[in-house]
Amino acid sequence: MFKKAAFIGLGILAIAAITILYIFRPIAATHQALQADLPKLVALRHFYANTDSKWRYRLSPDGKYIAWLATKGFRPALWVRPLGGEEADVFNTKDEVRWYSWSADGRYLLYQANRDGWENDVIVSIDVTRKDAEPRSYDFGKNVKSWIHSVPAEAGSEILIGNNQRDARKFDLYRLNLETGKTTALDLISEIGVHWSVDRQGDVYARTVHKSQDDWRTELRQPDGTWNEIAQGGMEDWFQVLSQPDEDGNLLALSTMGRDKSAVVTFDTQSQTESVMFDDDAVDTAWVELHPVTGAALSAVSYPDFQHRKFFDPDYETALNAVPHDAETARHRVSTTNDMSKMIIETEHTTKGWTKYLVNQSDNSVETIAVPPIAAQADHLSKMEPVTFSARDGLTIHATMTRPKGAVGPAPMVVLIHGGPVARSAWGFSSLHSWLANRGYVVLDVNYRGSGGFGRNFREAAVGEVSRKMHYDIVDARAWAVDQGFADPDKVAVLGGSFGGLKVLTAVTQSPELFAAGIDINGISDISTMLQEVPAYWQGWPDWYQKYIGDPSDPEMLAEIKDRSPLYHAAAVQAPLLIIQGSNDVRVIQDQADRMVDALTAEGKDVDYMLLEGAGHQFNSWGWKTRIIAYRRMERFLAKHLGGRADGFDYAVLGAHVLWD
Repeated sequence: MFKKAAFIGLGILAIAAITILYIFRPIAATHQALQADLPKLVALRHFYANTDSKWRYRLSPDGKYIAWLATKGFRPALWVRPLGGEEADVFNTKDEVRWYSWSADGRYLLYQANRDGWENDVIVSIDVTRKDAEPRSYDFGKNVKSWIHSVPAEAGSEILIGNNQRDARKFDLYRLNLETGKTTALDLISEIGVHWSVDRQGDVYARTVHKSQDDWRTELRQPDGTWNEIAQGGMEDWFQVLSQPDEDGNLLALSTMGRDKSAVVTFDTQSQTESVMFDDDAVDTAWVELHPVTGAALSAVSYPDFQHRKFFDPDYETALNAVPHDAETARHRVSTTNDMSKMIIETEHTTKGWTKYLVNQSDNSVETIAVPPIAAQADHLSKMEPVTFSARDGLTIHATMTRPKGAVGPAPMVVLIHGGPVARSAWGFSSLHSWLANRGYVVLDVNYRGSGGFGRNFREAAVGEVSRKMHYDIVDARAWAVDQGFADPDKVAVLGGSFGGLKVLTAVTQSPELFAAGIDINGISDISTMLQEVPAYWQGWPDWYQKYIGDPSDPEMLAEIKDRSPLYHAAAVQAPLLIIQGSNDVRVIQDQADRMVDALTAEGKDVDYMLLEGAGHQFNSWGWKTRIIAYRRMERFLAKHLGGRADGFDYAVLGAHVLWD
């Protein structure tokens, strides 16, 4: 009986294996441009679920330990070892850790956990002084969202957090003791939002208070505890305090006050005037690197094309220049000790990924600590290049493009559309670009008008232009690529998520003859209802909405907003659509996808609906299983409709379906 049962069991496994191999058989490229000598097809797991990867290296503030993320049993785990040692302690966690930090005393690793996709994050610590330590959650109640505001350099085992336990619409500031779990309120706010600047002990010295998104003021705390206003502005203004005032009353800030693009400035708090330290005529300053304790400016970074950097500290410049790099390599300081004697510097290359180096300034040594597995596939991947083109009204549009190796003549193309919309795509390594180009597609990633990073004039070029000129920017991007001979006009797809998903649906409803396929991920289908569907703490959203889209309380304007919503134009769709939606998305709720799918189905359109149970809005919060299954569906959808190729079965497919939760 046992042998018979075993035989039956083996038979069932064999049938299952054959079924999986058949379902996930490779798909060869059929497009005429992809019939030459294409590079090796790189397995999907190399881009989205590589169990050999090690990432997010972090030094403890005192330099005694180094931590990183790597897999154990097909799941990410936190690894910690003494900096000079070889044996590592492994701390398993059920959470998908996206970001983590050391506590100031080097005792705890800290991260935020989004456990159900609903974005009600809890704060988690792991005591690395105990090898058997389990993750400890600081949970402040159901439907409460908490986040780590800062880890002040001299705060010991305390951190600053924000949460909305008192009022779901607002985030207050608290001091959290990691040992006791007790919190102390630092600022219980009455306004819709506050941004706090804190010193190395965790005391607030400045804050920016928002009465509305279009009405804010920045204040400095005075010795007697009162507040003195030093700046005020509206929706398109930005004044971010970066350091405490020095003895002359000057502080460091990132500012757009009185200018189009953000600049690094010194601000005189007495005269309330600015002196520019760095600006980039083409784009906003992306970020400013500061000393972890003193707050002094080390460098400023911008992305007009490749990464550009202005150094303010010669020793820091020497440290970054010590790692191998060229004009097409970005460099990032990802971790440092408090005295900056040791740093982890990461180089970013568009075909080799992120390589990590340990730089020791005390002896000027550089040690390679991690080479990403994707680097072994570099010969099969394509470089990303920055490009610009003119929209039909003359506005300069920035984009990045990755072309497939081995393609001959105009190739099938995927136009990527980022979300936000006040976000941007920048040059650098992209798994999405690399994966799609390896499959045979030109990838054009468009920073349409309204995107962030290109100044206020570029943002405000989108006022009243949602599903109008914002859409034409995508159409003009397609036309530019076709005119340049990069893209086959009959094989262009659009792919985007969130607000980018809205633009995908807009593309296939407003210009249906121009696009051969569309993939919408967590996208908006009805802009007339989304204002009522966002989380309670998105209190600034109505201000942006009314400025850029319109006032839905006005019946005529509401009718016009509906007319710009793809939901009401499903009959115009010609291209096949793949709609992917997270069931636990709180930013673009499932109803947006359900209604669009129902409308398309009623019109007899070709729509494939993939509902991801338990998934939230943000792609980087998806687990490996979700990523592998979703991207596998996308890959095969594009191969069918554009003529590119798709991967066959490998162990990641089996792992996604069987081993991972």
